[in-house]
Amino acid sequence: MSLESESYALLSWKRFDEEVTDELLRAVTSAFALIAVADGDLAAAEDSQFLTVLRDHQDVFAPLDLDLVDLLFRDICGAILGDPAAGRKHALKEVAAVKGNAVHAELVRAAAEIAVAADQRVLAAETQLMQDICKALNLSQRPA
Repeated sequence: MSLESESYALLSWKRFDEEVTDELLRAVTSAFALIAVADGDLAAAEDSQFLTVLRDHQDVFAPLDLDLVDLLFRDICGAILGDPAAGRKHALKEVAAVKGNAVHAELVRAAAEIAVAADQRVLAAETQLMQDICKALNLSQRPA
């Protein structure tokens, strides 16, 4: 990984951490991003599904600027792609932050499941990441 990629990833996570103060939104965004880029790319269908999840659950998040959150989501996807090991670690830390709230943990797991289905195929990497997300949430993975 280049120094430029590492710097981009660090700055992206820093901006995300500063701009998104809602713990649940941070967890949902991080889980969705992990799954969305598991294949090495962010597909338009995945970005669209992320926005749909946010719109469908606006009532549980702090007031949202959807354009800003979408921009930050795409930025975080780029950060994970630029530094996969650090991105995975940071994203799973964000996911784990809601494990003490059963309703929030379930919403994060459901959002990740939506991300898996967004591009109409399930990859082994996505399945492994779902296991990691469920483990971070102290939840069992649902059968496929």
